[in-house]
Amino acid sequence: MKKIRQIALPLAILLIGAGSAYATNVVSETSKKVDIPGWKIDLANPQSPCVMTEVQCTTDNSGLPCEISEPSGDQQLYQTGCETELFRIPD
Repeated sequence: MKKIRQIALPLAILLIGAGSAYATNVVSETSKKVDIPGWKIDLANPQSPCVMTEVQCTTDNSGLPCEISEPSGDQQLYQTGCETELFRIPD
Protein backbone atom coordinates (compact mmCIF):
# COMPACT_ATOMS: atom_id res chain seq x y z
CA MET A 1 0.00 0.00 0.00
CA LYS A 2 2.84 2.38 0.81
CA LYS A 3 4.47 1.68 -2.58
CA ILE A 4 1.24 2.56 -4.38
CA ARG A 5 1.06 5.92 -2.59
CA GLN A 6 4.69 6.62 -3.40
CA ILE A 7 3.99 6.08 -7.10
CA ALA A 8 0.39 7.34 -7.41
CA LEU A 9 0.77 10.67 -5.58
CA PRO A 10 3.65 12.05 -7.72
CA LEU A 11 1.93 10.74 -10.87
CA ALA A 12 -1.33 12.49 -9.91
CA ILE A 13 0.52 15.75 -9.22
CA LEU A 14 2.32 15.49 -12.56
CA LEU A 15 -0.95 14.93 -14.46
CA ILE A 16 -2.70 17.82 -12.69
CA GLY A 17 0.23 20.12 -13.50
CA ALA A 18 0.28 19.09 -17.15
CA GLY A 19 -3.49 19.59 -17.43
CA SER A 20 -3.25 23.05 -15.88
CA ALA A 21 -0.43 24.08 -18.21
CA TYR A 22 -2.41 22.93 -21.24
CA ALA A 23 -5.55 24.79 -20.12
CA THR A 24 -3.57 27.99 -19.56
CA ASN A 25 -2.01 27.73 -23.04
CA VAL A 26 -5.41 27.24 -24.72
CA VAL A 27 -6.88 30.26 -22.92
CA SER A 28 -3.94 32.51 -23.85
CA GLU A 29 -4.09 31.45 -27.52
CA THR A 30 -7.80 32.24 -27.83
CA SER A 31 -7.45 35.56 -26.01
CA LYS A 32 -4.90 36.79 -28.58
CA LYS A 33 -7.34 36.51 -31.47
CA VAL A 34 -9.89 39.18 -30.62
CA ASP A 35 -12.18 40.62 -33.27
CA ILE A 36 -12.27 44.40 -33.10
CA PRO A 37 -13.98 47.05 -35.23
CA GLY A 38 -11.85 48.65 -37.90
CA TRP A 39 -11.36 52.40 -38.09
CA LYS A 40 -10.89 54.32 -41.36
CA ILE A 41 -9.29 57.67 -42.06
CA ASP A 42 -11.82 60.28 -43.22
CA LEU A 43 -9.91 63.27 -44.59
CA ALA A 44 -13.16 65.20 -45.11
CA ASN A 45 -13.42 65.58 -41.32
CA PRO A 46 -10.10 67.17 -40.19
CA GLN A 47 -11.15 67.59 -36.54
CA SER A 48 -11.88 63.88 -36.08
CA PRO A 49 -10.42 62.02 -39.08
CA CYS A 50 -10.55 58.54 -37.51
CA VAL A 51 -14.03 57.01 -37.95
CA MET A 52 -15.21 53.59 -36.69
CA THR A 53 -16.68 51.13 -39.22
CA GLU A 54 -18.80 48.01 -38.80
CA VAL A 55 -16.11 45.79 -40.35
CA GLN A 56 -14.56 43.37 -37.86
CA CYS A 57 -10.78 42.86 -38.06
CA THR A 58 -8.05 41.27 -35.96
CA THR A 59 -4.62 42.24 -34.67
CA ASP A 60 -3.37 38.71 -35.48
CA ASN A 61 -1.29 39.01 -38.68
CA SER A 62 -3.12 36.92 -41.30
CA GLY A 63 -1.04 38.42 -44.11
CA LEU A 64 -4.09 40.15 -45.59
CA PRO A 65 -4.89 43.75 -44.66
CA CYS A 66 -8.36 44.52 -43.32
CA GLU A 67 -10.07 46.81 -45.82
CA ILE A 68 -13.45 48.36 -46.52
CA SER A 69 -14.79 48.82 -50.06
CA GLU A 70 -16.11 52.29 -50.82
CA PRO A 71 -17.11 54.03 -54.06
CA SER A 72 -13.75 55.83 -54.02
CA GLY A 73 -11.92 52.51 -53.69
CA ASP A 74 -10.70 50.11 -51.00
CA GLN A 75 -9.49 51.71 -47.79
CA GLN A 76 -7.15 50.20 -45.18
CA LEU A 77 -8.58 49.85 -41.65
CA TYR A 78 -6.75 50.53 -38.40
CA GLN A 79 -7.17 50.23 -34.63
CA THR A 80 -8.59 53.09 -32.56
CA GLY A 81 -6.55 56.20 -33.31
CA CYS A 82 -5.87 55.03 -36.88
CA GLU A 83 -2.22 54.21 -36.18
CA THR A 84 -2.00 50.40 -35.88
CA GLU A 85 -2.71 48.30 -38.97
CA LEU A 86 -5.40 45.61 -38.71
CA PHE A 87 -5.70 42.34 -40.62
CA ARG A 88 -8.54 40.41 -42.24
CA ILE A 89 -10.07 37.64 -40.14
CA PRO A 90 -9.28 34.31 -41.87
CA ASP A 91 -12.33 32.40 -43.12
